[in-house]
Amino acid sequence: MDVINTRTFHRFITIHLVVVFLFLIIPCGVFSQLSPGKLTKAHSSLEGLSNCTLCHDLGAKISEKKCLSCHTHLQQKITQNKGYHVSKDIKGKACISCHSEHHGVNFEMIRFDKKTFNHNLTGYELKGAHKKIDCTQCHSPENISDPVLKKNKKTYLGLTTTCTSCHEDYHQKTLSNQCSNCHGMESFKPASGFDHSNTGFPLTGGHKGVSCTECHKTETKNNKKFQHFADVPFKNCNSCHKDPHNGSFGKDCKSCHSVESFHKIKASSAFNHSVTGFELEGKHRTLDCKKCHDNRPGTVDLYKEFAAVKEIKCLTCHEDSHTNKFGENCTSCHSQNSFAIKGNKKDFNHELTGYSLTGRHKEVDCRKCHTETYMTAPLAHNECKKCHSDYHKGDFAGLAENDCKVCHSTDGFAGSSFDFERHEKSTFPLRGAHLATPCTACHKKDGQNWKFREIGKSCIQCHDNIHKGFISEKYMPENNCALCHGNENWGSVTFDHNNTTFQLIGKHLRTECRSCHFEIREGKTYQQFSNLDTKCASCHDNVHGNQFEESGITDCKRCHGFEKWDRSNFNHDNTRFKLEGAHLNVNCNECHKAEVVDGKSTIIYKIGKLTCADCHQ
Repeated sequence: MDVINTRTFHRFITIHLVVVFLFLIIPCGVFSQLSPGKLTKAHSSLEGLSNCTLCHDLGAKISEKKCLSCHTHLQQKITQNKGYHVSKDIKGKACISCHSEHHGVNFEMIRFDKKTFNHNLTGYELKGAHKKIDCTQCHSPENISDPVLKKNKKTYLGLTTTCTSCHEDYHQKTLSNQCSNCHGMESFKPASGFDHSNTGFPLTGGHKGVSCTECHKTETKNNKKFQHFADVPFKNCNSCHKDPHNGSFGKDCKSCHSVESFHKIKASSAFNHSVTGFELEGKHRTLDCKKCHDNRPGTVDLYKEFAAVKEIKCLTCHEDSHTNKFGENCTSCHSQNSFAIKGNKKDFNHELTGYSLTGRHKEVDCRKCHTETYMTAPLAHNECKKCHSDYHKGDFAGLAENDCKVCHSTDGFAGSSFDFERHEKSTFPLRGAHLATPCTACHKKDGQNWKFREIGKSCIQCHDNIHKGFISEKYMPENNCALCHGNENWGSVTFDHNNTTFQLIGKHLRTECRSCHFEIREGKTYQQFSNLDTKCASCHDNVHGNQFEESGITDCKRCHGFEKWDRSNFNHDNTRFKLEGAHLNVNCNECHKAEVVDGKSTIIYKIGKLTCADCHQ
């Protein structure tokens, strides 16, 4: 039992010594970088210590920007100030407060109680029948138009608030997507919100008693039942009614007839111009009819100057001063009261100018760019710097790509698209530890201003030369640290010691440089490279005193090797007393005994006994 306990004890001591040794030789940084747990399936592609900085900022918590740099669809929603993540309950929270990681492959990062979830926070309140259906009936890949989001079967992004994103469009795109203008949330039938008075053809007089199908015909379209509601002709009475006059009095029946009955003739024919399809608005109301109805050549009858014109537009009468650059919809910028530009130009299609407004440009007041009139010579817009001041103060001047858009987007100057791949093509490719160094460490040293040019390429321009004055210029010309050190860490040294007067052999090859060249005295580190004594006794204790000195120097290697301090190089036959016979089996200690010399216990090897009588009586 005692033997077993002794073996167990020795094994326990050995294991603990190994653990302590590992902690001594492995840098602390290695342990601090170990992952706290497996990533979920969604993030499994990011596994590995080399990918930590894709989500984590060095010395900081998880970066919200880095989360959103991958989840771009969510970033777009937040940028547009739309959706659940910009609601009052969620805005400002860190992503990790709801979506934690490193809890295993099958951990659910998106969890919430569907029964108590407040859908109002998404910007879309559930009403009527929507309150009763399961979430997945709407949040399903079939209802997502974006091809990337469509692949994610668990996403809650990608839906629009239009009814047709989930429901079939019975009207087959003939009406607007604003189904709620006519239909309620409880059911599609009947169309409780529809009011014919809000259409271009309010039902009055005899039309009130006519069945809907009399005007809105039903047919089969695209193999489905379809009823016409849009594009039903109604500009003229004879769109539905036969003209008993055969066109003798024109097509404006209402100029004489009432909608109450064709048999009721108006006492005075105050002509309603809106029934022609061209309602008189603004200054058109004050014009003399003869200004337009001028009996121009080709007119077939009185007031029929536009009979052959299918659609009356502004350009039918007015000259286009823009030479069709902005299309034919003049009312997008002008009103019928004046040709002066409308105050509200949100509906203007800026793409027609050749410069599409994107990102924050959409929010800029037009007058910020168009400081004079809108017809002033075209603004310079091919380069950002034509409007924006150069924040970098010429850092990129002279480069082939020196415009802001090379690194920045119109969503804001904060953040940059410049990545590691593009840095590889620069004059300073990132290697080793530089890959994990924050950009600000080199490009924003003062903590305030970014700088990208002339910031240094050699080690000495960023790092202090701690060996200055200690290592000869011969071994470190021009302060070139790379001759000995690599990019991974400063502790890895590649210096060839054979270039010095002291060749490293045996254990010296495995000894750290600082063991010989660095010394700590009174809490301070001192280093020495040049004029370092190469004698063994300058580093190792000479336990033999001056027994083996020759000219004041003890040459240890005459007896000892460089792998261990045994006497592998010593041969007793080379001494004045060759070992023969029984002497070969005598223990060294029998002849070479320890004595106290200068206060130290020293084994005496030069004992001066060379004859038999010196030892034997």
